[in-house]
Formats: sequence, structure tokens, C-alpha cells
Amino acid sequence: MSESQPSSQQPDAAGGGDGSPTGSSAGGATPSGPAPTPQERLAGMHRLDLATIAVGLLALLASFMPYYTMSFDLGAFGGDTSTSASAWHGFLGWFGALCALAAAAVLAAHLFDVTLPVPVRLVVLALFGVALLCTLLAMFVYPGESCEDALGAFGGEAACEGLDEGRGIGYWLALISTAAGTALAAMRRSAA
Repeated sequence: MSESQPSSQQPDAAGGGDGSPTGSSAGGATPSGPAPTPQERLAGMHRLDLATIAVGLLALLASFMPYYTMSFDLGAFGGDTSTSASAWHGFLGWFGALCALAAAAVLAAHLFDVTLPVPVRLVVLALFGVALLCTLLAMFVYPGESCEDALGAFGGEAACEGLDEGRGIGYWLALISTAAGTALAAMRRSAA
């Protein structure tokens, strides 16, 4: 192979790093040819990029599911009660979801040939990294006032013995999707 013809594995001359040959857009059309249809543009995109966008959207969807859970054993009064809240009830949950969504939006804009004044692959990786960090921290931080503080006048710690704070399906989906997004963004950045 001569030096003047880049392979399909080399980044394009504009520095997009999307793996497309020099002179073609992310959708696969040449500047002199007709504009590709949305189906052709989608078919020309790298599968890992599409997966990265999908996990960003999944992180957002997971934020609306039960994220924080709480159950309380009523003891002598019989039975127990439980409740849950979405990620939008605590800063770390909603901020992580918005970072994952922003990463997916930046990558989608890049794939549809929107010129961005930032290094796209690095920004996507950084946003997913922040989303993952927020999601991990949300494991240890429960939003709102602690049970001991809220029930201090009623016995504080003793009144809170039957309380169990946990994480719901939304939290675990957000954790998996932000971890996957970070890994996918790192793979695509290193391949570029």
C-alpha cells in the first residue's frame, strides 16, 4: 500500500477519527455525490458508536426507574412498607444521567457531520467517565436527610433500626450503562 492512500483504519485528514476514509463523511457519501438517505448514513456508522449512543440513552431511561429504595420493618405493628424514588431525587443520580445523555448527543452530532469545536472522542470519554463516577458515588450517598436526623426526637438510631436503604433496578441499569459507555468510548478513542 502506498503512502498516499490511507487505509480504512486510519483517521480521516480532518481529524474526525471515525475510521472513515479520507474525503468521505461519516455517512459514506463523497462530497461530489448525492446526499445519503438517513438509512444509508446509519448503515455507514460504526457499530461501537451506535452502541455508545444507545447506552447513553439507556442511562437516561434508567434514571426514571426506581433508583433509590427504602423499606421499613414496622415490627410489632405488623408487616413492612417500602418505597422508591428515581434518580431525579438526588444530585448524583440526575447529574450522571445528564452527563451520559450529553456524551451520546455529542457523539451523535459528530456522526451526523456537525462540526464541534472540541475533541469529540475525548469529550465523549470524559462525559461517560463523569457519569460513571457519579453513579458509583450514588451507591454510598442517599439523597435527603438521614433517618437519625429526621427522627432524632423519636429515639434517633433506635427508631431507624428497621430501615433499609438500597438501590433499585434503575440504579443498576445506570451503573451498567455508564460503565459500558465509558469502555466503548475508550475503545473508540484508542482506535482513532
